[in-house]
Amino acid sequence: MYLHGCPSMARSDAPARPSWAVPLLEPAELFKAISGRLASGSPLVNWARELSDLHAELTRHKRGGVPCSSGFDCERIRAGIERLVDDIDMWAARNVPRTNCARKHTHSLGEAISHIAQTYSEAWWTVLHSADCELRHEAWSHLGEVREGYAGMVGEIRARHLQLPLGAGVRGRSK
Repeated sequence: MYLHGCPSMARSDAPARPSWAVPLLEPAELFKAISGRLASGSPLVNWARELSDLHAELTRHKRGGVPCSSGFDCERIRAGIERLVDDIDMWAARNVPRTNCARKHTHSLGEAISHIAQTYSEAWWTVLHSADCELRHEAWSHLGEVREGYAGMVGEIRARHLQLPLGAGVRGRSK
């Protein structure tokens, strides 16, 4: 039987896996993990926190006016971010169901979580260091938009309407 013209989404007699069984962090959990206020056995929590710490270091130097050439190792931090993105993508390849015929997302799970951690870091830096009320408001509003985007992405994945790309690190390891 075809569902929406897609043979791979045909109904079967097998019991459906509940949508909540996709092991992604809820938006509130992700933000608690990024801020260091969530302890869990989930590797996603630890990786999100590590990404947040690395992005905070970059933000402090980028926004604080300290050039990377002044003894600060930007490349080491960027390599750490890339490694964590790859770790998250490898985890997602094993744990997040891939639905054929689902709309494709533009970013891997690792890239999405890294972007959220970076946005979180930049928003907090702006709120704490800028005297411009409008700039602080824009930074905080953007962080809210990113949170809503993540919530929508998780909902779409759980509904099997969205498929994440594997990520460069996963594709590179499979060759």
